[in-house]
Amino acid sequence: MKKVGKLMEDLGFNKDASDSAKEAFIKYLIKQSTGHDVITPSEKRAIQENPQKIVNFPRQLAFDFNDEETTPRKKA
Repeated sequence: MKKVGKLMEDLGFNKDASDSAKEAFIKYLIKQSTGHDVITPSEKRAIQENPQKIVNFPRQLAFDFNDEETTPRKKA
């Protein structure tokens, strides 16, 4: 079994990318392989620093073209 660093290298991921980009990439791989969303360390840190706030993280990329959010609505 390959380590995450080797897998990212094989896929051509830039090793000098920001930590948030690395987190997003790994989060995407986990979501695609298991179907579950995970909380990244930066998201967890933001929640711990502001427990009174509900943190809604935006969707960066969505490839489910059948999803209602991404499907354009017909004008009446």
